[in-house]
Amino acid sequence: MTKQQFLNELNRLLVQVPEGERKDILSDYEAHIDSAIENGKTEEEAVADLGSPKTIADELDVFVATDKLSGSKKETTTNVGPNIFAFLGMLLFNLIFIIGPVVGVTGAFIGLYAAAFACLITPVAFIINLFTHDTPILLAFFLILATFSFGYLFLLVTNFLAKWFLKLIHWYWKLNVKIVKGSY
Repeated sequence: MTKQQFLNELNRLLVQVPEGERKDILSDYEAHIDSAIENGKTEEEAVADLGSPKTIADELDVFVATDKLSGSKKETTTNVGPNIFAFLGMLLFNLIFIIGPVVGVTGAFIGLYAAAFACLITPVAFIINLFTHDTPILLAFFLILATFSFGYLFLLVTNFLAKWFLKLIHWYWKLNVKIVKGSY
């Protein structure tokens, strides 16, 4: 089969492919054949190396059908002005109203973790106090038990609140991205 016969057959089989894509495909195959001829192959060998036009058309049909089903058309934004203004507006809003409370709550969480850690290590001080001072053992035991339990529960509650706070921040971040993209 000659190059022209191959390209005509492929063009006939790709009738359902849009005109622009079909021309691109045909020019790619023509360039491939020309390249093979320049490398010393005959026209028939170059065409034979590509395979059957029917097989190529069937494979390309699968790709075109997949693109149509998935709707994978590239979305291009021709007017980015509204997106820039949305970004600047969100930036200004976040700087004025959001950053302060987030930093404050983050500082509060640091304080809560420090308090929980202090409650967890306080029993060590009570144990040392047993050996250095005349403290009743029963009182020390219950103080150790109470402070350690309170510290552990305090740590659990702080972890729960911190996870909730991080989820809230993540949700707010995704909301900002949606607003800036214009998809909200």
